[in-house]
Amino acid sequence: MVLFYKAVCVYLLGGLVGTVWETALNFLDGNGFVYCNGSLFTPFNFVYGFGAVVIFLFMQNQTSLFKVYLLGFFGGGAVEYLLSFLEEKLLGTRSWNYEDYFLNINGRTTVPYMAVWGLLCVFVVFLIFKPLNILLDKLPAKPMFLFALVAAGFIAFDLAATVAAILRYAERNAGKAGLLKIAKLIDRLYNDAYMKRHFPNMKFE
Repeated sequence: MVLFYKAVCVYLLGGLVGTVWETALNFLDGNGFVYCNGSLFTPFNFVYGFGAVVIFLFMQNQTSLFKVYLLGFFGGGAVEYLLSFLEEKLLGTRSWNYEDYFLNINGRTTVPYMAVWGLLCVFVVFLIFKPLNILLDKLPAKPMFLFALVAAGFIAFDLAATVAAILRYAERNAGKAGLLKIAKLIDRLYNDAYMKRHFPNMKFE
């Protein structure tokens, strides 16, 4: 029970920070304000949210800076690579491509980025997760579990709806008409203009 609501809270925090971070990077790069939440209904970026949960679950009891850095280096690179691969194979899209970057690995991640993942994990584990863990331990378990249950249900709904919208976005790009009522509803609610605004970095393979 406690581990579950901790993981959900970490997801919410990581997803929100990821959205703010990506939005700030786009602004600093001169792209203006760009939607970077990567979802339809929440401000929580799925990639950063799930990444934060993975870091929390595997590193919450680690006390060695060097071990946390290595785990972040290899684990962060592996997660980024895997998510890029799954997005391409399952959805037919790619949201990032590092083929022109130094020491890239199939364009899905890079060694310098993996080094940043390692440093980020050290920062997150020792300066955020440790104090957050202590704080969450002091909160009443039952209300927090109920809150986490509702939040997790909404996150799952958001993920399913987002995936469905992206799949139809890819199908429309390939010239495929939506025959089912749900497909027509998605086309009406989340048309190409909407998807381009909310997923500006998404490219079709």
